[in-house]
Amino acid sequence: MDGISHLFSIGADFRMAPLALRERIGVSAEDAASRLRRLVAGCAREAAIVSTCNRTEVYCLTDRPEQVARFLAGSCENSLFRLRAKDAVRRAFCVASGMESQIVGETEITGQVKRAAQIAREAGASGVFVNRLLEKSLAAAKEVRASTGIGRHSVSYCGLVARAAAGIFPTFSDLAVLFVGTGGMTRAGATVFAGRGARRIVVASRSLERAADIALPHGGESVLLSEVPRILSEFDIVIAATASPLPIIGKGAAEHALSVRRRPMVFADLGIPHDMEPEIAGLSGAFMYTLEQLGAQAEE
Repeated sequence: MDGISHLFSIGADFRMAPLALRERIGVSAEDAASRLRRLVAGCAREAAIVSTCNRTEVYCLTDRPEQVARFLAGSCENSLFRLRAKDAVRRAFCVASGMESQIVGETEITGQVKRAAQIAREAGASGVFVNRLLEKSLAAAKEVRASTGIGRHSVSYCGLVARAAAGIFPTFSDLAVLFVGTGGMTRAGATVFAGRGARRIVVASRSLERAADIALPHGGESVLLSEVPRILSEFDIVIAATASPLPIIGKGAAEHALSVRRRPMVFADLGIPHDMEPEIAGLSGAFMYTLEQLGAQAEE
């Protein structure tokens, strides 16, 4: 089996799938390699998975696309799109360029596609076709940004959080910002808040090395994820973007932090599934934002 006629893009995104389905089929960076190995051992010759807050899609070389869809979504396989050959190539180019993002032109997606390509290579799941597809997609994204105005007025999720915070706090120079997770959202968000002059930037992760990789270039700090409940009250803005199956920040922890500091806090839940318990939104002094709310703001 070879040839572009066997190249597929199979998945779901924010346009066609509700949040519940996107949560169900989402693949974390930690699980991606093992999922890819199972996929190429079963129904695909080559594969890579791009899974973000707004999409999960497989780029693969296969003659059994129905089985790939079933592998990804189980009984919900009929809810997934299936694009073939040139349509799959066009899809990959548009995704990497930010043209298929909820916030059109956002830059996080390019890094996420690059990371997906790296994971697929390291897992031994991608070969000539999928590697070339993703390499050309990233090259196309670079050309699109260089030759068009797609990113001229674009905003990011963390940029929208910063905009909301500007209406709550008088100045950024007094603000301490905590990022939970080490994905593309956190990397871009650290740049946003450092650029606005935030007093303190801290990145929390299960890996101090990954957290430091993002925090140190901005003069920030890295902490273990287990430290978050203890230090939560030290922060004005808390942004969580992980693929944890359970909420990382609960109502009780947020309530305690608010009672200790006695000043407002901004909570931004950018995770799929949710990283924060929704009841936080009802706490006095808590300003909470979710992907759905920020996406609606971006549309406006």
